[in-house]
Amino acid sequence: MSRSVALIRGVGGPTALKMAALREVLASAGLGGVETLQVAGNVVLDNAGRSPADIASVVREAVRGAFGFDLPVIVRTHAELAGSRARNPYADAPEGRWVQTVFLDARPAARLELPDGVPEEAVLDGREVFVRYPEGIGGSKLQAGWFEKRLGVTGTARNANTVAKLIAMSA
Repeated sequence: MSRSVALIRGVGGPTALKMAALREVLASAGLGGVETLQVAGNVVLDNAGRSPADIASVVREAVRGAFGFDLPVIVRTHAELAGSRARNPYADAPEGRWVQTVFLDARPAARLELPDGVPEEAVLDGREVFVRYPEGIGGSKLQAGWFEKRLGVTGTARNANTVAKLIAMSA
C-alpha cells in the first residue's frame, strides 16, 4: 500500500497534541497505518488510494473535531516527499537542522525574492521552498510565515533531518 505524509502546521505550545491521541483520532477517522514522528505534527499513513487533498481534509477535520484546533494540513505522497529531497540544493549540507523545506499547499503565482543583505539562501521549486540558514534558524526573519506572506500560500517547514526520517518511514 502507498504511504503519504501529512504535515500539520502549528502543532505545539497552545495547540500541542498528544501523539498517541492523534494516532487514535486519525485511525477512528478511517486512516490506516498511522504513525507519528516527534511531537510536531508529522504523520505517516497509508493513503488507501485517497488523494493528498482528501487526506488533508480528513486530518484537518479530525483534529478540529477531537482537539478543537483548526490547523492547516499539507500532504505529500512518499514519491513527492522523496522528489522534494532530491530537488533540494541544500539537502546534503553538513548541518541538516539548518536546512528547511517549506512545504506549500499550492504552487504560488508570486516569485520568490529575498531581502538584500540576508545570509539565508532560498530556492522556490514548485510547491516547495528550500532554505539554507548558514547562521542558524532561530534568529532568522525568513521563517515559514515570511514565505507564506510573500508567496500568498499556506506552508509548513520541516528541517532536512526530519524530511529524511519521514521519507524512510513512508517507504
